Amino acid sequence: PTLEGVLNEMLGLYDSAPASTYIDASAPSALTLVASNVIVGWLLSPLELVRTRLVVQSASPIHRKYRGTFHALKTVAREEGGLAALYFSPYHAVPTLVKHTLDTVFRNMGSFALDRVSGIDPYDHPTTFAIGGLVWKTISAVVMLPVDTIRTRLQAQPRYTSKAASESAPLSGSVASKGKQADRFVEYRTCVPISPVPYTGMVNCAWRIITEEGASLKQLKKRRMAAMNGEGQRASNFGYYGLRGLYPGISVQLMANIGVFGLSFVKVEEMDGAF
Repeated sequence: PTLEGVLNEMLGLYDSAPASTYIDASAPSALTLVASNVIVGWLLSPLELVRTRLVVQSASPIHRKYRGTFHALKTVAREEGGLAALYFSPYHAVPTLVKHTLDTVFRNMGSFALDRVSGIDPYDHPTTFAIGGLVWKTISAVVMLPVDTIRTRLQAQPRYTSKAASESAPLSGSVASKGKQADRFVEYRTCVPISPVPYTGMVNCAWRIITEEGASLKQLKKRRMAAMNGEGQRASNFGYYGLRGLYPGISVQLMANIGVFGLSFVKVEEMDGAF
């Protein structure tokens, strides 16, 4: 809100501006709302990366690489090009900007899309407006789940730029060598499988998920049986491609949206009965 207010003052916008009725939040301009959220998300992106690394890393004390938030931030900055690389590298910056831009739009522009664009008044047509909200949340899930999946995959994959110095820590018993030994390079091990071949960006990650993880278990069994029986490979593998890898938990998200949609009617009926 502070950054948003500064942007509003710079652009000469105020809370009473007509644009404040276009969005769910109380921002006078959709542009300043999106810009402020994107800037803050970009500034906090190293902490989001560290959170993902801490969640995904192995729980075994033997293979644990990061001891905590600050140690993880220090280690990532030392081994992966410093904070400048975490902020300005396209590998991290592009997914962050895409994620926070789309997330802000879907979280705050629902009323504008339904009321101003579609012409559905929430007071004259509450049921239609509620159905439109369900459709909007469904579109949000369909768009945001692949972005979140790809960004998490990229965050969980270290991009080492300097580890030779850390690997060459001396084994003597001096205090200085013990300090260097504490900072020696440790391979990042995860509690879930990650791709052995590093992703090169968002497009590469999405394409490989579609081509490598799109097939269902039934399709994989059919392919294996065909290979064991000596049947020839098909001319095209398009039938094995799929989007299921980009949508983990999509069914749970859709059921939650439907549940919230149903509860909105229950609440309205209870309020009508109270009067």
